[in-house]
Amino acid sequence: MSSRGPLEADSTDRKRYTSPEYRELVAGPLDPLVHPDPQHPTRLYRRVRRIVRWLVKVLFRVMVIGVENIPAPPYIIAANHQAWFDPAFIIPFFPEAPVIYTMAKRETVFNSGWKRRLLPLIGVFPISPQRGELDEAGLRTVYQVLERRGVVLIFPEGRYSRGRALRPLKAGIGFFALQAGVPICPVTVRGTDRLRPFSRIEVTIGPPVLPDAPAWWELSSRVQKIVDNVRLALTNGLRRRRPQ
Repeated sequence: MSSRGPLEADSTDRKRYTSPEYRELVAGPLDPLVHPDPQHPTRLYRRVRRIVRWLVKVLFRVMVIGVENIPAPPYIIAANHQAWFDPAFIIPFFPEAPVIYTMAKRETVFNSGWKRRLLPLIGVFPISPQRGELDEAGLRTVYQVLERRGVVLIFPEGRYSRGRALRPLKAGIGFFALQAGVPICPVTVRGTDRLRPFSRIEVTIGPPVLPDAPAWWELSSRVQKIVDNVRLALTNGLRRRRPQ
């Protein structure tokens, strides 16, 4: 699939490979703590997104580069991770629909009734990671969101990085892309590690990384190729010379 802008026609009829594991998980029940229709964001999601976009543009000098590289959904956003508020500099600058879903720990974030009612309305879904990897319920949710032509935001480093140095990327993102047959949209954010009012934040959206490795490759090699391509895209974004 070639790079296309966010306003172009969707890819409903696009043929894509999906693995047996993907199809099996997609067929399972959807977690009740997941907004079920990414094509129709809730009013709260739209409102929060617009307010956050306005706030970050007022409080900081935000430059967004590469909007034309956003592929048609479904896709995965892979971003470097400098601070907990990085999503505020990513999600508002993507199309309002479909919903961009993010993950949060079931045990520590979805730990009260009001959170369980509120968080699904803004695209947050629960996971219970084990040794840094998604549990089966979390993996099922990722695949079900993609099957509904939604978007999932993932930070493949797993932990915060600093400046231009990336931590090693977890291989999971490569598995997700291959099993679901969806592109990865690499996004680099610079400046959030030392955030202060009116500081400059640069968000770079790179060309999609496509899961199109030769079919005869062993799965582990194909996964590693995708992870390597994502790392290269994020590294290139971090190294990009800032305009004077």
